[in-house]
Amino acid sequence: MSSLSLADAGATERSESARTRPQINVPLGLILPPALFVIALVGLWAVLSATGVIPRYILPAPDAILNEFIRNYPVLTKHALATMGEAVAGFLIGNIVAVVMAILFSYSGLLKDAFYPFALISRAIPIIAFTPLLVIVLGRGQPPVIAVVSIAVYFPAFLNMMRGLASADVDYHEMLHTLSASRWQRLRIVDWPASLPYLFAALKVSASIAFISALVAEWIGANQGLGYLVVISSQYFKLPTLWAAIIVAAVLTLLLLAIVVILERLLHRWTATAAEL
Repeated sequence: MSSLSLADAGATERSESARTRPQINVPLGLILPPALFVIALVGLWAVLSATGVIPRYILPAPDAILNEFIRNYPVLTKHALATMGEAVAGFLIGNIVAVVMAILFSYSGLLKDAFYPFALISRAIPIIAFTPLLVIVLGRGQPPVIAVVSIAVYFPAFLNMMRGLASADVDYHEMLHTLSASRWQRLRIVDWPASLPYLFAALKVSASIAFISALVAEWIGANQGLGYLVVISSQYFKLPTLWAAIIVAAVLTLLLLAIVVILERLLHRWTATAAEL
């Protein structure tokens, strides 16, 4: 009898863990419409290019760009890895610093009163305009590009984290206060889970900002990367290479965004809002 009870208990525990384990199920309806749209768009592009409606010196035919991928695969890979390294490094640095600063500001009224208005005003400043200055200070290459990406992704994450930390339920704070919880415990138990939906919303925006900022910064202060390749290709009128670099940049952006979305789904238990639960 006891063995049956233990077996039942084990089965119950396994079923509970299976229910609580995060599932990453991507419905077909979420993938099929964009895929069909891309296929239709490429087909229309091929027809317009073949009939001469779109001049090939503006937009090469799809087969020309495909041949460029095959012929210059090593060159595209080299520059794609450079851009990916810069974008991902800036993405991580900017968001980590933003999270740390948001936590410090939320627990220090003096810091918040002194610097938070400047953080709001800084949203109106075009970060790319500082790229030449960063090139002068840091030199040409990856450092100024990483700095531009870090600054660009910092502000969305910082402002969203501030909102997320402020959205924590006051009742939970009062309960933990009665239990003599420390600031670290309140942050870990209440504030951090409440801020995660806001953080992931910022990360999705930052995923695209990271590569856009990296490409623009490479136009000015780099000697490698997809942005650099775009500039060089346009100067020598190598349109297939230019469009191949643009497509690779778009794919890398979507890849980083997909990683953020998958991570959000894995942490759905903490990132879901009260309405979703």
